[in-house]
Amino acid sequence: MSEKKLRRLPLAAAALVACVSAQAEYQSPDGNFRLSGFGTIGAVRNGTDDAEFNYPGQGGGATKRGSLNPDSKLAVQGTYKFSPTVSGTTQVMTKYDADGQYVPGIEWAFAKWQATPGLSFRAGRMGAPYFMISDFRDVGYANTTVRPALDVYGQVPVSQFQGADASYQLNVGQSTVTATLWAGDSKAYFNSASTKPPTEVLIQGQIGLNLQADLSEGWSMRLGRSQGKLTLNSASGDLLRAYSTGQSRPGDSVALQTAAAQGAGVRAILAGAAAGSVPTAAASLASLSQVDALVNPSGVNASFTGFGLTYDQDNWVFNGEYTKRKTDSFVSDTTGWYGTLGYRISKFTPYFGLSKVVTNRRSSNPVVASNLVGTLGGGNANAVAADFVTGNVKAGVDSVLGVEKLDQKTTTLGVRWDATSSLAVKAQFDRIVKPADSNGMFLIPDSTTSAARNFTNNKRSVNVLTLSVDFVF
Repeated sequence: MSEKKLRRLPLAAAALVACVSAQAEYQSPDGNFRLSGFGTIGAVRNGTDDAEFNYPGQGGGATKRGSLNPDSKLAVQGTYKFSPTVSGTTQVMTKYDADGQYVPGIEWAFAKWQATPGLSFRAGRMGAPYFMISDFRDVGYANTTVRPALDVYGQVPVSQFQGADASYQLNVGQSTVTATLWAGDSKAYFNSASTKPPTEVLIQGQIGLNLQADLSEGWSMRLGRSQGKLTLNSASGDLLRAYSTGQSRPGDSVALQTAAAQGAGVRAILAGAAAGSVPTAAASLASLSQVDALVNPSGVNASFTGFGLTYDQDNWVFNGEYTKRKTDSFVSDTTGWYGTLGYRISKFTPYFGLSKVVTNRRSSNPVVASNLVGTLGGGNANAVAADFVTGNVKAGVDSVLGVEKLDQKTTTLGVRWDATSSLAVKAQFDRIVKPADSNGMFLIPDSTTSAARNFTNNKRSVNVLTLSVDFVF
């Protein structure tokens, strides 16, 4: 099958075939090789057409017409034991990505050495351990709800890292404490507007420490902290850089070179106007010099801290997390939390959840429009050109900064039915309320439309309905 056809293959059909045909996890006769998998078929209907519901970063989402894309996925995982203490694991997954396609990719590929019963080392590509359920965030069957709370898990757009970790496990009374030190680099693509190419997200030089305590009587606690250097590369950022600095770089496209030439001309116009004591010219010129560093952060500090608590005993199940994200960039500082409580009744588990994300800090737009026409008159071609470019740069920066208006709160009500030992059916209702001047966690396909501006500028309540089938094999 060609790659083009593979990208267009309906994931639900592929997952259904895998689900029906799968009997159980495979294990080789010698016990050294194990093969397993998991998947989700999820149908989502959003209560508005003004914004799309998805996992933050995906290249599309659900509207009133409904969609299988946000939640549906399929994965296969294999582990081979080379010796009693050395093993290798690979996980291949296909899910809806930032380009709006289903392309199988290697999610995990690591080697593990169990040095002692309590000490292990891993190296390779692994799940990025920012959250309490990072290792199984994509395994719908392993979670009570249809998806992890997006108000928390949507804060970090990467799901894996390449590097190494070391874990030490210690029994303390009736509790088991595990400390994990990890380090490495992450790379992901994030789509903030389906009319634009995805943004490349790099978090390099990461180092983190997680402490997990499995307590008695069903309780478990987790505390994690990580930090690294954040870099964002985007088409929007490149264009704003060219216009604002008036400089092109090796490898720039013709369009970027043209923008840089226009930017250089406008900077010269503003410099001349400033020398002639034209109001706003000097301020406008100075403000343009701040744009590149603002919209193209490179190697800036970023950190994430999280505390989690779970309870699972008898019929009750609870999980919750409290998290904080901080960066030295236009990417906003946020606080996100959630709590979900469920009660098992035979094969059914009704559940209720609350979650919220708030922005603690936003960057402001430094660009000052030149407004030379107001001083020199509309017949002055230089004034018209300067006003046009500075106005577009200001609007472009507004668009970039607008992506970080994430505030929203969610009320969740659902039920899980464990139909078989390897298949669960879930129905979930989410009511998402976002305040005025916020996009929430929704995808705005084109922020320049009147519908998009209306959605962002006003308080909105949006209902989202999901029906999913999770399976393991």
